[in-house]
Amino acid sequence: MRFLYAIINYRLLFILISFWPMLSQAGDILYGKDIKYQASKFFKEVGIKGEILTSDRRAFFSCTEDLEFSPHVQNDWRTVRAKCKSQNWQSILRTTAVAPNDTFEKKQGVSSSSQVVSIVSNMSKGQIIGEENLALVSMPNQKVFEGFTRIEDLLGRKVTNNLAKGTILKPRHVKFRFNVNKNDTVLVILGNNKLSITTYGIALASGQKGDLITVENINSKKTFKAIVLDEKKVTPLANM
Repeated sequence: MRFLYAIINYRLLFILISFWPMLSQAGDILYGKDIKYQASKFFKEVGIKGEILTSDRRAFFSCTEDLEFSPHVQNDWRTVRAKCKSQNWQSILRTTAVAPNDTFEKKQGVSSSSQVVSIVSNMSKGQIIGEENLALVSMPNQKVFEGFTRIEDLLGRKVTNNLAKGTILKPRHVKFRFNVNKNDTVLVILGNNKLSITTYGIALASGQKGDLITVENINSKKTFKAIVLDEKKVTPLANM
């Protein structure tokens, strides 16, 4: 009985692997840049100054209608809920909008200011940066030279030395970190909660969690598109 079950699983794996390149082209998947575009139109209509903070290459489920946007916390647009009613899914995303009660004093003779990324607590050398570590703050332009203006540009990076709370992050403070690097051997996960099949592939590009990359199957040498799930783990695009 176990031998028969193994044969069935092997045949299923062979069929799925054979069709990955073909399946990876299917479906009108949404990307971060698509959600940013829809959000920018909505924000303009309702008078909100801000934009979605997510990678342009991050992949989301498809949606046959325009997304609905609403604040995750009432009247606070720093975090929004992007909802697709037709496919019944939603995603919580950060934005560049300011807190509802924030006001910036503008005094005559004071130079203009910009929003830059600052850390909200002390960080140790080698620590990985997450959204909870960062905030956008307003600073005079002359004090923000080389500072980062988007939180998404820093997620997943490591700090290069110990940093104190309130530090305005600059390129020398961080180094980049991918969940998958080019030429990594990655675990390819195909299936669902009831049946999951795994195999191995070679990443042909680097990517962070949620990014779309190209992977080569180790056995068949065929290439397919996959979404980065975690450290050296991906799932074929057709599996979403």
